[in-house]
Amino acid sequence: MTEDEFLRLLKREESKLFRIALAILANEQDAWDSMQQTAEKAWTKRSSLKGGAIAFPAWIKKILVNQSLNILKARKRVTPIDPKEMIDMLDFPKTDGKDISLVWDVVLELGQEHRQVIVLRYLGDLSLNEIASELGISLGTVKSRLNTAHTRMRRKMLDTNWKGENDGVNTR
Repeated sequence: MTEDEFLRLLKREESKLFRIALAILANEQDAWDSMQQTAEKAWTKRSSLKGGAIAFPAWIKKILVNQSLNILKARKRVTPIDPKEMIDMLDFPKTDGKDISLVWDVVLELGQEHRQVIVLRYLGDLSLNEIASELGISLGTVKSRLNTAHTRMRRKMLDTNWKGENDGVNTR
């Protein structure tokens, strides 16, 4: 893979990668650091990419998740960030006329352990087994954290007047 091809593929994934890193790290500077480290590592390991441009998005996302988790582990403690500030930084697009950032506002209010599994599952597109491996926890713990996160999110959405906005939607 040439440098131009690599840069073109990386540029195409940049905004999604940044949102994933930011959601994991909850710190804009750390997210940019993770992006930089990911680009460097991916460039040096590009020979390990099997499947070329088609496999690139999943491959680079996996590297980013690992780099972000390494930063998180090194930090040992998450720097608190205002959820409203995080929503602005994530800059999610509107979907079906409703701002997806409303959902992520609830995600960002979760504790780190629960937010991590939500982010890795839905932004990182990792399987439950991959999440367990990345976080060094059992599959059962991943399932439990994911279930707890879903339950807390559902309750929060119901408690914050989502009922009126979700007319006709099953919130069970």
